[in-house]
Amino acid sequence: MGETPPQALRREIREELEADIDIGPLLKTVEWDYPEFHLTMHCYMCTLAGGHLQLKEHESAKWLQADALDSVRWLPADEQLLPLIEKTINTNTCI
Repeated sequence: MGETPPQALRREIREELEADIDIGPLLKTVEWDYPEFHLTMHCYMCTLAGGHLQLKEHESAKWLQADALDSVRWLPADEQLLPLIEKTINTNTCI
């Protein structure tokens, strides 16, 4: 589509959650090989800028405190982000 990663993220959040976000600095780019495909995922720390979350594509969602991130089951590509997210939330700074 010719979008930058932040533009694609903003569009996906609008489409899937009907919300607007403010996109912060890049947290990490994850490269992960699943059996069926290779994933390149650009991960940003974001905040909700407007609206409320309306699930359009997902069955459930949950807000978590930094110390509760390990209370849910994450996909393998996501697991490596948890320490970075926790550190960022706890220090209120981006890495």
